[in-house]
Amino acid sequence: MSRLIPVVFVLLFSASAVRADDWPGWRGPAGTGITNETDLPVSWSATDNVRWKISLEGAGVSSPVVVGERVFLTASDGRFNDQLHVTCYDRSKGELLWHVKLFGSAVSEGQYAPGGMAVPTPAADAKRLYALFGTGDLVCLDHDGKPVWMRSLAQEYGPFRNRWGMAASPMLVGELLVVQVDHWGESYLLGIDAATGANRWRTVREASVNWTSPLAVTVKGRTQIVAAGTYKVKGYDAKDGSELWSVQGLEMQCIPSPVTEGEMIYAVSGRNSFNLAIRLDTQRGDLTKSHLAWKAKAGATYVPSPVCYQGLYYYVEDTGIATCLDARTGKLMWRERLNGQFHASLLAGDGKVYFTSMEGTVSVVQAGRSFKLLSQNDMGEAIMASLSVSRGEFFIRSDKHLYCIRR
Repeated sequence: MSRLIPVVFVLLFSASAVRADDWPGWRGPAGTGITNETDLPVSWSATDNVRWKISLEGAGVSSPVVVGERVFLTASDGRFNDQLHVTCYDRSKGELLWHVKLFGSAVSEGQYAPGGMAVPTPAADAKRLYALFGTGDLVCLDHDGKPVWMRSLAQEYGPFRNRWGMAASPMLVGELLVVQVDHWGESYLLGIDAATGANRWRTVREASVNWTSPLAVTVKGRTQIVAAGTYKVKGYDAKDGSELWSVQGLEMQCIPSPVTEGEMIYAVSGRNSFNLAIRLDTQRGDLTKSHLAWKAKAGATYVPSPVCYQGLYYYVEDTGIATCLDARTGKLMWRERLNGQFHASLLAGDGKVYFTSMEGTVSVVQAGRSFKLLSQNDMGEAIMASLSVSRGEFFIRSDKHLYCIRR
């Protein structure tokens, strides 16, 4: 069996690497919703343990991105949400450092109202920020807000055709920026040189409308890009974008992003579908029969992405049913109801799993094979963005404010 190494190690050794305690993109350093930090907050509210709180304008459910002393956020507004915004805040005080305004080059056929055109979470390295919007615009700014390069994927390859808009977040793998575009038009996976914005490769995908983001893993020294969507999980060579393998078992339309732990990839999609556990190695082709370790009925897991943490696999249904499975076997450990509806993806670290409801309550559950609820923290505002964490602090985007929470 091959040795699987999460992509966080690739990032740490790249020339423009971020710090280990930064939160540089969708679901953190490795894109899995896991933090290695300790002493994380357990109890807070809209007023307790709040380091700072700032008002937000416009639509957006992208997560905050934290690199060094800067916190980056995207939003959109205007009649068609085609006025685009990138803001940067001082992480210690929450003060606005700069605000870049852009105008979208196209309008998606649909959009998720709370998020507008700012659903994808940006990606960042130590020098630059990369933001993708539902208008099809991909922009690279330096940390002072100055443009480095800009592209209109809508003008190059056609507007995003998706009734709920674009949600897939761009992903950095060293100096490679990966963008997954699955829609009613020609779907594709794009590998872009992060410094110049030029294509390294473009691979057409046999996929329809999806909202899941890609994930990177390294197998025997070679990086693979894992993309879920439209009945299959697929692996691609990061060097040239060529398809390596596929495993069947997903629904037609997928929202949750895949995760990894050890030598496994875990994926889930749609209502009344299955969780899939896939063994990774260097074999090619259709690996459905040979590499599907287990599958387990998932229930109504439609929007939130799962986490795999300390040998256990956690997910929550949109309706509030939280479930824990043994990551090796798929055996049910526990299944409990949490209050509310859920769209935000899960976060785990410091021996805890954090579940964030749309109503604005963050439930903290002790990680383990039996259910233990540690706290429920009501923010008093709707939350659909996934949590970010850096240096023991949570950065929480509600529909009205951006919070910095610490013990």
